Amino acid sequence: MNPLTYSLCQKPVLGVLMFASSLCVFPPLFQDEPLPLQRTASFVKGFEAPVSRSYFLELGFDFPSTASIRDDQVAGSRYDDNCERDYAAIPQSQRTDLGRPIPLHVLVRDTRSGTVALDKVFNSLCITSTATSGLQKTRTVGRLDLAAGKYTIEVDNVTPQTGLDGVKTTVSLVAGHGK
Repeated sequence: MNPLTYSLCQKPVLGVLMFASSLCVFPPLFQDEPLPLQRTASFVKGFEAPVSRSYFLELGFDFPSTASIRDDQVAGSRYDDNCERDYAAIPQSQRTDLGRPIPLHVLVRDTRSGTVALDKVFNSLCITSTATSGLQKTRTVGRLDLAAGKYTIEVDNVTPQTGLDGVKTTVSLVAGHGK
């Protein structure tokens, strides 16, 4: 998507028509890149943000079987108001099915100047979606507000996660899932 198409998609009437005809589809900046959460691991990738806006870093969990997804204690199986709170502040009785907090250190640098655009540890908690196949879950890690430009991102898994045997874990950077 280029800046002109993006700006037209934001218009009240024209934007709705363009959205309905799939002209406003914003492809991921990168998608399903391996990031093994079972161990301390890093992911580094260059990408281009075509327009200034908020992008969302997401974790993907691809489970090998229905039994493994049913027994999952890491990704979680629900989303509610507690997901926006600090895990330590959530009463033990309300933590059921939220999953485990997963801390990820995210460093984003402007490729041209080398300046740091973002340096933050996000604590991901709760799933934000499940796939229709029933074997995939997605978590939103955090929102990255980026100006149009070229960047390099480094995502570090701070704490190895147990209980993910056979689970393929990935990271994606998306512009959202709507207009």
